[in-house]
Amino acid sequence: MPPRTSSFDPYRTFKFRVRMNGATVAGVTRVSALGRSVASTELKEGGDFLGARQMPGMVSYDEVTLDQGWSADTTLETWANEVTRLHADPAGVKSFKRTVFIDVFALNGNAGNPGGSAPVTSYKLNRAWVSKYVAMPELSAENGGVGIHTVTLRHEGWERV
Repeated sequence: MPPRTSSFDPYRTFKFRVRMNGATVAGVTRVSALGRSVASTELKEGGDFLGARQMPGMVSYDEVTLDQGWSADTTLETWANEVTRLHADPAGVKSFKRTVFIDVFALNGNAGNPGGSAPVTSYKLNRAWVSKYVAMPELSAENGGVGIHTVTLRHEGWERV
């Protein structure tokens, strides 16, 4: 018989977890794709009539969107609020860009085993900040939808750790 998970672990059923500052701050139900693209730069050489050479140029990274169900934890909302206060008081917000880790757990396993299930893989987002935060989704009494918080992060690169 598999060991029982603690009913006090709020992240035990999530397959994706978000960590910041060494602590798990959210269990999320969906993570958008991590992507990057490299722009092409033309390089023309004198005397070469065959055409321009193509060289790699600037690297850009796609935004990452996290979907989280209703939660009593306000860590992501507090972080989103810090970014909006940046223009009003630039000195007041010291670290609105943060290192974020996204842990991916096995789909058939339980991420909340008392022994501590290890993630299958983890990704590190460098110097991430909240570019969009949806605190309350559209609500309708006509259907039985689930409230989902959406957080969109801009970052300056990612890597597998």
